[in-house]
Amino acid sequence: MYLKMVKVLYFGIAQEIAGNAEEEFAAEDTAGLRKMIAEKYPRMNSVSFRLALNGRLLTAECLLKEKDKIAVLPPFSGG
Repeated sequence: MYLKMVKVLYFGIAQEIAGNAEEEFAAEDTAGLRKMIAEKYPRMNSVSFRLALNGRLLTAECLLKEKDKIAVLPPFSGG
């Protein structure tokens, strides 16, 4: 298993829970990254969120590459 350093960007309520807009994690894939985020921020378990990888919404879990950018996108509301 080779962990890659990725940048995680938080938006909306996810940013409030994390207490910052971005941070770095070492992860192999998005499933492992989700687990790490949930362990570090237990309140994140109560938020339904999607991930975007380098600007593209993910429809399934995937492997990560060094320096990928992952956006944590909770539901947005507005008009």
